[in-house]
Amino acid sequence: MKSNASIVYSLCLVVGDFLALVAAFIGGFLTRGRFGNMPVAHPIHVTTYISIFVTLLPFWILVFALLGLYSARIYEQRFREAARLLIGSFVGLLFVAFWAFAETSPIFPSKLVPVYGFIFGFVLVVIFRNLARMIRTILFRYQIGLTSVLIVGKSATSSEIIQSLADSRKSGYRVVGVVGAKSIVADLDIPAFRTFKDFVDSKIEKPDGIIQAELYTYESKNREILNYAQEHHINYRFLPGNSELFVGNLDVELFRNSIPVIAVHQTPLFGWGRIVKRAFDIAVSGLAIVIASPLFILIFLALGLSGGQPIYR
Repeated sequence: MKSNASIVYSLCLVVGDFLALVAAFIGGFLTRGRFGNMPVAHPIHVTTYISIFVTLLPFWILVFALLGLYSARIYEQRFREAARLLIGSFVGLLFVAFWAFAETSPIFPSKLVPVYGFIFGFVLVVIFRNLARMIRTILFRYQIGLTSVLIVGKSATSSEIIQSLADSRKSGYRVVGVVGAKSIVADLDIPAFRTFKDFVDSKIEKPDGIIQAELYTYESKNREILNYAQEHHINYRFLPGNSELFVGNLDVELFRNSIPVIAVHQTPLFGWGRIVKRAFDIAVSGLAIVIASPLFILIFLALGLSGGQPIYR
């Protein structure tokens, strides 16, 4: 859910990644060029080296962006972020290596410099992002950088969402109001509204996002909330009414290239998953047959030589 704070955080990640990669390749240059025991093959002045990489690193940052590393759905998950950082660092290194191959004059003083740069780059970017996450969490305690959200619904799911977001120091969200039964926020200092129109008429600040945890029976009420979000450029999310049916993998797609639908897959064995499973079965079965065939042949030969009776010694 995008807000001004999340946009600022993403920009900080872009700047931090850029500086971390610059520091990494300077470290690789110094590790091989200044602290190495053997002379380098192509002596390059450090200012020339830095200027080359400052020019190339925006393309490296573009690779990070294409991998979604500046999206909340990625940087909010630490292990998923680390895996994509490793992939992005390797792809960025391949781009730099391709540029070095295409360039007429050498840009690396030694072949080990890009290897050092790749290792240092991945480590420094991971360290920087963990520090950024830590600073962000500290700022949450001072109500800085929080994403405000409005909860719509009075179901048990609404109460669960509110409880999970109540501690803004951990969640990073601040619930500005609830449209539904007042009982679900009785123990919390959160304004409650009987209808969505009551919220619109109130003086409560405009939230960054709306989460509709319960769909109304009348479509006009649901349309009213969606239109409000679209008119005020507010992020809108909703929970499907039959949420208990969604027990498998979900895939949002366009049906006939125009109608958005949610495909529910009960198991991961669909699409490429099914192909990989079938290929795995064939490979393992074939290997088992190859290994077991000589054993069966020996057994049959032994039974044949003994007249069908086991051989004992």
